[in-house]
Amino acid sequence: MGEVMTQNVRTAGAPPARVIARVVVVALLAALLVPLAQFEVWATPVTLSETVHGFERAPAEAQRGIRVASLAAAKVRSVATEAPIAFSAIGMSVPAGVDDVYVRTSEDGETWTVWDPIEFLDAQDGPDAGVGEPVLERDVRHSEPLWVGEAAHIQLEVEGGDPEDVEVTFIDSMRLNGGPVERHVEPAGGAQAAAAEDDTSYLETLGEQETDQVYTAAANIELDIVSRARWGADESLGSDTHVADDVSMGVVHHTAHASGDKANNYTREEAPGIMRAMYQYHTKTLGWADIGYNVVIDRFGTVYEGRKGGFENGVIGAHARGFNTGSFGVSVMGNFYEEQASPEAIRSLTDVIALKSAIHGIDPGATTTRMGDGTRRPTIVGHRDVGQTACPGLIYELLPQIREEARQKAVRFPDVPADSPHRTSVVELAMAGVTKGCRLNEYCPTDGLSRAQASSFVVQALELDPIPGSHFPDVGTDGVHSSAINALAERGWLIGYPDGTFRPWQKLTRGQLATLLAKSMGQPLIVPPWDPYPDVPRDSTHAPGITALSEMGIRGDCGGGNFCPNDMVLRDSTATFVNEIRKLRP
Repeated sequence: MGEVMTQNVRTAGAPPARVIARVVVVALLAALLVPLAQFEVWATPVTLSETVHGFERAPAEAQRGIRVASLAAAKVRSVATEAPIAFSAIGMSVPAGVDDVYVRTSEDGETWTVWDPIEFLDAQDGPDAGVGEPVLERDVRHSEPLWVGEAAHIQLEVEGGDPEDVEVTFIDSMRLNGGPVERHVEPAGGAQAAAAEDDTSYLETLGEQETDQVYTAAANIELDIVSRARWGADESLGSDTHVADDVSMGVVHHTAHASGDKANNYTREEAPGIMRAMYQYHTKTLGWADIGYNVVIDRFGTVYEGRKGGFENGVIGAHARGFNTGSFGVSVMGNFYEEQASPEAIRSLTDVIALKSAIHGIDPGATTTRMGDGTRRPTIVGHRDVGQTACPGLIYELLPQIREEARQKAVRFPDVPADSPHRTSVVELAMAGVTKGCRLNEYCPTDGLSRAQASSFVVQALELDPIPGSHFPDVGTDGVHSSAINALAERGWLIGYPDGTFRPWQKLTRGQLATLLAKSMGQPLIVPPWDPYPDVPRDSTHAPGITALSEMGIRGDCGGGNFCPNDMVLRDSTATFVNEIRKLRP
C-alpha cells in the first residue's frame, strides 16, 4: 500500500506524518521476490578522482598550425601532461568566457586519440533552485563528464581562453590504478552469482550477472532494473534527495559523455563504469545531491537506477533546471547528435516511460500545462523542449513513436483485470496517492491484508494523522503500522480482542473491516432487527457494522447474496469498501 503525502516536496528517506506503508512495500517486495537463504555476491571497483587546476601552455613553436574554429578567438594548446592517476573519464571547469575546449588522451604518452570537443552543460541544466543543491554558476562553465576508456596522459586545446584557466577532474571508475573493490552481498532475485575471486575478473562478473529486480509495466512487458548497489554507487557521496508528490512529465536526454567512437561503442562491461564516473562527477565535483538522472539506459538496453529515492517515487532530479520538480528524467547513454540510438536502447526507453507513466498516472500521449512556465507541452518531452540544448539528439525524432507505444503499454496495475468490479476503485485510490500496490505497478488483488496493513490503509485513505503510541501489548511503538493502529484505537474504532491483544499480523476478515469502516463513519452499531445477509445472523459480532454499511448503500456480496463475514478480506475488495467510504465522508 502506498502513502498519502502531506507536502509537495519532501526529503527522500524522511517520511512525512502520514507515510506509513512504503517500508512495508519494500519489505513485501523483498519477501515475494527473494527465496530464503539465497544471496547474490559481486564486486565493484571503488571510484577514484583527482583534480588538476591549470595546465602549462605549450611552447610557441607547438602552437603553430593549430586549426582555428573561428576568427574571433585563437586556440591555445597545453603541454602534454601526465595525469596524477590513470583515468577512464574526465570532467572540466573553465571560465565563462572560454568558447570551446578540445581534448586528446593517451595511455603511454606517445599514441594519441583524435581531438575530442568537450560538451558543456547548459545554464538550464542541473538542479532546481530551492532544493538545497547548488545551481550552475554563471561565471563558470562545467562540462559533461567525458568518457575516455583508459588513459594516463592528456593535452588540451582551448579556444577563447588559456589552458592555465582550465580545471580538470580525472576519474578512475574502472580500477585502472589497482584500487580496491567493494564486495556486495544481497538477497538474490534470480540465480546466485559468485563473487570475483581475483583482481582481474570483476568486469566479467559485473557484465554477466543478472539484473536485480523485474518490474511489470504491463501484461506483456517486464523491465529489468540494475540497482545502485549493482552498478557501484558509493552511497557516502552526495546528500539527501527530495521527492515531489505529483509527477506530470517525463524528460528524455542523452548523456553526451563523449563524441566519436568513444560515445556509442562502449562495451557492456564499461557501461557501469560510465555510471560511476557520472555519479562521481555530479556529486563530488559539481556538488549535487546525487547523479542528475532518475534513470539511465545503455546501448544494450540495460536500465540503471539513477538518483536515489526509489524508482516508484517522484524523486526530484538534476537534469532540467526549472522542470525537475514534478518530472522524471531518463537518459540514454551515448551521443546521438549524428547517429541514432540502438533499437535495444529505444525499446527500453519506451518501457521505462510506460512504467513511470503508469506509476504516476501520466498519459504519455497527452499534454500538460502543469510544469515550468505553464506552457502547454507534451507530457513526454525531449530536453530541448525545456532548455537551450539540442539534447537528446536524433532520439528526439522518435519521440512521437515512443509516446504512442508507451501509451499503449502504460497500464496501471495490469494484474487487476479490466473487467474486475474493483478496478475503478483501485485506480482511483492510486491516483489519490493512497496506494502504490504490493510491488511496483502490481496490486496483488487477491492477496489478503493483515490487520496492521488494513489500519494503515484506512488511515491513509481517510487522511487521518497517525498518533504515536500503542494501546496493545503486542503492538510496539516503533513498528511501521504502530501509529496508524494507535490512531484508530484513540478514536475508538479499534478495540482489539478480549485478551487485550490486537494480533497485528492476523489476516483481517470481511466482518472486521465492515465494523471498522462503519465506526469511521460515526454510525451507531445496534443489533439489526433482521439478518442483513443469509450468512450473517443478526446477533453475530459484526452484524451491526455490516448492516450499517448496507444502509449507507455499501454492499459487499461475495456470491449468492452472502457477505462471507469470516472470509479473509482481499486487497481488491478492500479498495472498493474503502473508496466508497472516502466518497461518503464529508
